[in-house]
Amino acid sequence: MKIYNYLFFKGYQMAIRSRNFDEIPVLGAIIFVVMCIMFNIFTVFLFLEGLGLVDAAFKNEYKLPFALGLVLMILFYYLYKERYRQVLKRYEQKEKARDKGLHPILVFVIYYGISFGLMLLAGLYKNGDWIIYSIY
Repeated sequence: MKIYNYLFFKGYQMAIRSRNFDEIPVLGAIIFVVMCIMFNIFTVFLFLEGLGLVDAAFKNEYKLPFALGLVLMILFYYLYKERYRQVLKRYEQKEKARDKGLHPILVFVIYYGISFGLMLLAGLYKNGDWIIYSIY
């Protein structure tokens, strides 16, 4: 959960800086973390489908309940006993100790880029396309 806690911290910073989530920057941070988790879940399922272990299809009627359930789980995780305050305090101390930190946009662009690349490779593996085709 360390990577997601760091992403939560950066999402919180981004929500504060953008002023779109003035009342609830925690919710803004949670939205960014949920998108990261969804990328990871889709990547794992695509890879498992490619191996033939799982036959999963994300149908349209399941997308909204899945997304809402994931948001509620992550919301509960961070709001339970105000865990988000501990996470924010820990990473603020780490950034103050180093006297600098990465810009939140940069962190998310790198993470989304890597996640999307892995999801692309998992999809190529599942379909047997491109370089994966020559391995078979």
